[in-house]
Amino acid sequence: MNSITIRLLLAATLLMAMFIGITTLAIQHMVDQRARSALQERMQGQIYALLGVTEIDESGHIGIHASDLPNELMRQPASGTYAEVRDTEENQVWRSPSLAGSIPNSTDGAIGEWMFSKEKDPELGSIFINRFAVEWLLPDGATTAYQFVVADSSEDFDHQRNLFNRNLWLAMLTMGVLLLLSIAAALTWGLNPLRRIARQLNQIESGKRESLPVEVPDELYPLTSRINMLIASERGRQKRYRQTLDDLAHSLKTPLSVLRNTDTSNTSAAQEQIRQADRMEQIISYHIKRADAGSQRLLTAPISPADPANRIIKSLEKVYHQRAVKFENNIDARLQVRMEEGDLMEIYGNILENACKYGAQRITLQSQNQSGMAVITIDDDGPGFPEDAQARLLKRGERADTQIEGQGIGLAITRELIEGYGGSLAIANKATSNKAISNNSKSNNQHSGARVTIKLPAS
Repeated sequence: MNSITIRLLLAATLLMAMFIGITTLAIQHMVDQRARSALQERMQGQIYALLGVTEIDESGHIGIHASDLPNELMRQPASGTYAEVRDTEENQVWRSPSLAGSIPNSTDGAIGEWMFSKEKDPELGSIFINRFAVEWLLPDGATTAYQFVVADSSEDFDHQRNLFNRNLWLAMLTMGVLLLLSIAAALTWGLNPLRRIARQLNQIESGKRESLPVEVPDELYPLTSRINMLIASERGRQKRYRQTLDDLAHSLKTPLSVLRNTDTSNTSAAQEQIRQADRMEQIISYHIKRADAGSQRLLTAPISPADPANRIIKSLEKVYHQRAVKFENNIDARLQVRMEEGDLMEIYGNILENACKYGAQRITLQSQNQSGMAVITIDDDGPGFPEDAQARLLKRGERADTQIEGQGIGLAITRELIEGYGGSLAIANKATSNKAISNNSKSNNQHSGARVTIKLPAS
């Protein structure tokens, strides 16, 4: 999760889920308590109404006319609303027409105390029960206690509560989704300046822009201004560095020319002096290229490695036209690397010229993209590299054949140029690299051909 947007959305989702869950449960609890309280008050009103229509004769017999019942459902059998009266012996002394049996009994509660509960009865099912005990004055002056009980089926109550809870969760979840979408839109809008800066940095890296704009949000201005300072400083440093190297090379040209032309005789000392002057010029050129490769150009536009290869191939075809060297360039034109075109041509020139110089008649270039790396393979049908010298051939001054003209620094320059761009160079013989050498073909391995593998970061 390297995305700031995803992190913020995940955090907002977790917080929103906690808030919605806690809030919904709290609302459910409050609504449930309020509904129970309203039901209890309604049932208390029914008990008060029963007390108002209750008549007790001298013998203690309770009489309540069906027409006087406070709820019409009490007059309908099995309607779900029931009422009864019990005496001090817990005997049922009266029941409503809707009640065929009896309501679950309870001896708890003192005179004048309300008892409200939800219970389950095998016959009546789940019911709410409200009980109220009163002390009654009889006509003869004696007192007795009665318990008035009203019961109501919880089926409708539970159905309404479940419907409310379902609608509440649906409403809260819908609101949560809408809020998250709003937050996502706000984050997208709020983080747009960062995305814009990222795109502009890519444009700077590819050479399409010179610097970041100054018109940015206040929070990002310190960042963009310092990045612009770093870009300007890096460009200035590279320019001064290159100018210094060029000045050094230019300053040494005249002394080297004097050394070459001081003595025109054909003595061995004069010839050695000329060779040493040429060697000094080559060493200077090598170190300039090496230093230039060490300062990798991060602001270079990506290029296809196929085009520079074609240019070098055309040049070498002219140089080695008498030998009719065949080149086959199969590098994918869609592949791109971020490096200087001159450095890429220098790499191709050193490798391909070595192949031609050491007797190759057919040279093939191929490419592929492996995990973000551009892999360029150059195969030839020449004698290949000596098995015991492949490791040291990439070092400066090492050569495979001392009979052919050269200073032995071409592969070293090539390796350091490639490593300066974050890549690598490997050399091997084709038979060895393909693991196709057999015990009976040692004599043919000398002519198996060379393979040079170049790996560069793909753009």
